[in-house]
Amino acid sequence: MAKCYARLVIYVKKVVMQKFLKLFRNKTALPTVPAYDPEIRQISDPERVMIPLDYPGRIHYLPTVKAGDSVRRGQVIGRSRLGNSTFASISGKVREIATTWTAQSVHSPAVVIENDGQEGLAPEEMFDDGPVALTNPLAALERIRSSGVNAPWTLSGRDYGSGDIATLPRLEAVIITGVQEEPTILTSQLLLEQQAEKVAEGLKRVRMLLPDADIWLTVPEELKSWAEERFSEFAKIAPLSQDYWSRIEREVVAKLLGRRIPNRESYISHGIIVQDIENILAMVDALDGISPFIQKCLTISGPAIDKAVTVRFPMGSSLKHVLGSQGLQISDYTRPVVGGPMKGIAQYSDLTPLTYNSGVYLIAEDLSPFDQIAPCIFCGRCTRVCPAKIQVHLINRMIEFGQFNSTHNLRPEACHECGLCAYVCPAERPIVQLLHFCNHEMTHGERYVWNEE
Repeated sequence: MAKCYARLVIYVKKVVMQKFLKLFRNKTALPTVPAYDPEIRQISDPERVMIPLDYPGRIHYLPTVKAGDSVRRGQVIGRSRLGNSTFASISGKVREIATTWTAQSVHSPAVVIENDGQEGLAPEEMFDDGPVALTNPLAALERIRSSGVNAPWTLSGRDYGSGDIATLPRLEAVIITGVQEEPTILTSQLLLEQQAEKVAEGLKRVRMLLPDADIWLTVPEELKSWAEERFSEFAKIAPLSQDYWSRIEREVVAKLLGRRIPNRESYISHGIIVQDIENILAMVDALDGISPFIQKCLTISGPAIDKAVTVRFPMGSSLKHVLGSQGLQISDYTRPVVGGPMKGIAQYSDLTPLTYNSGVYLIAEDLSPFDQIAPCIFCGRCTRVCPAKIQVHLINRMIEFGQFNSTHNLRPEACHECGLCAYVCPAERPIVQLLHFCNHEMTHGERYVWNEE
């Protein structure tokens, strides 16, 4: 009996030790640019699109159509009180105005359009006054806003509620992202390389619209010389390496401009614009009277995908339609994530509509913590890796036990929500979610008191 008990104790110790060592297992390297197909593949129109009308904190559209209306591709179906517009991305009949969960986990009203195969509006029908010259900046900015591009250097729709419209500060800097924050998303890089002339034209127009602002263009490090030759007349070139650490957006902004913007505050409130290259190309199309912003590019990648593929799809297409166009089925993967592996949002349904999303990351083998919320072991990895240099482990423990006000002096608002802390956490704790919850509560919830001090 004693021998059996001793063996049992040894076995239990061995199991416990294995579980303990598992906590400190090596993590895979941070994501970098994957192997990819450089072609941007055009996806056919789906049978149905669902166009969300609400993007909290950014813009809210009021529908200009109703159930039973026939619409054509390029027709306005929603407009904000500031004149921003959203459009039908296919021709068909408005089935209903329903509610849906968007890819960003927002419950939003949406216009549902059933495809009837009809032709879309011609450019002259969408833009009856033709191209807009930059000699008339007000008309140019109005065209950009009304074409769905939502130029952020104007009142872009962030103040979409009732009441007075806030006055924006003087714009001092524009950062145009020729590379995406998530290295697995290739849309900006491919568009930069394949439409260089149009990118240069877009930069030129931004320069004309904002003559007093500093303009930056981020590019892949290996394209620095190529980019300087083509774009340096209109923008300062900022090369970024392939690793995620070097691409964290708020760190890039801090490096280029010499000041940090807290996560709770918008760039525009500090006189700064961060704009994706795809929006710059859409701006050119709008000003030239070619097309409003009704199609979006998106990269599909993941550990089980040999080569990442980039597609162009009608906005409002379902995740199922976009994946199916490339022969992919959601049932073959444990979790589809809209975005990239670091900051993406997992989806529970393949019927989720995709609009301003730039990536889908497919996880083939699901990962889950050994406990629903494992205890922090105070190893300090999260704090050591944090680019904002905040005491992540201490803040998390305070949030976990509801001590929100105690986190004040530890500056949780400096968090970028970049995901590095959660990535290296051996206990696989929901660190980013807890910090996001804290910042949301302190900005919008009952504990909104910090800004009053």
